[in-house]
Amino acid sequence: MKKIAKTVLLLTLAMALLIPAAWAEPSAAVKGIYDALLAEGSDYSASKAINQQYYPDVKYEEKLEDDGFSIAISGSEYMDGSWRFVQDGDALTTTVSNEGMEIMMVINVVKAVSDYLGMNGTVVMGYVNGLGMLDMASDDYAMTQDEAADTTTVRMNIESPWAMKGLDEMVIDDRSLFYGALTEESASIAANIGKVMMIANGSADDVTILLGEYGELDEVARKSLVNIVGILQPAGWEAFTADYAEMAEVDVDGYSVKLNVDAATVGQIIDDAPEGYSFAVAHFGK
Repeated sequence: MKKIAKTVLLLTLAMALLIPAAWAEPSAAVKGIYDALLAEGSDYSASKAINQQYYPDVKYEEKLEDDGFSIAISGSEYMDGSWRFVQDGDALTTTVSNEGMEIMMVINVVKAVSDYLGMNGTVVMGYVNGLGMLDMASDDYAMTQDEAADTTTVRMNIESPWAMKGLDEMVIDDRSLFYGALTEESASIAANIGKVMMIANGSADDVTILLGEYGELDEVARKSLVNIVGILQPAGWEAFTADYAEMAEVDVDGYSVKLNVDAATVGQIIDDAPEGYSFAVAHFGK
């Protein structure tokens, strides 16, 4: 009897040690982000649908875990790989290879984090872009490179809306707009840095620039527009960059700027305009 009782006791203790691990649950933040990632209409769901359309044999496996979540893709010949996002205190972390499309999954998760925390996804992505391109540091989002392993570790705040320190200092310039002067060939150019986004369509002789700023158009928008025009160098650019000293409407021979244009005007340039933005349209040339 004693031997049986001892065996039962040992088994009970062993089970007690296993129960916490089996019953562990992800935090509310992790579950919320995971649900936002898989939600209909999310960037991840859209990317998944496109991938499955072109690669019928592709397999996706998403798994919610007690300390984060994992994603695996196989059979696509395009974005195969595995990713694991782990909660570390108030942050979600992952390490990805610098090769191929690995970082694209991080972008999908950043968008899910913004959805879960109720932030504007376009601004959040602009902020993330700005941190990297303008070499700025943040308590909300950090990327650490390991050159020897050719990997990047990403850490992002998931417990509260981001403070986005330095957002108002992020101006589009030659560090974030990797283009030279326009030519006679028509081109389409886009950028999203901080709270400013732009789309330029046209050639050196005739180009339209849509500039949007989250909130109101201010000095950040003006500096960005002057820099954009100086980089693309459309007809009339020299006079514009020399004279455009405040964010104001102007209509002179060679160029014009209209502020706070309506949705119909914006819709002629961009199909899905982000919410919360004010827009200006600048035209140079004919």
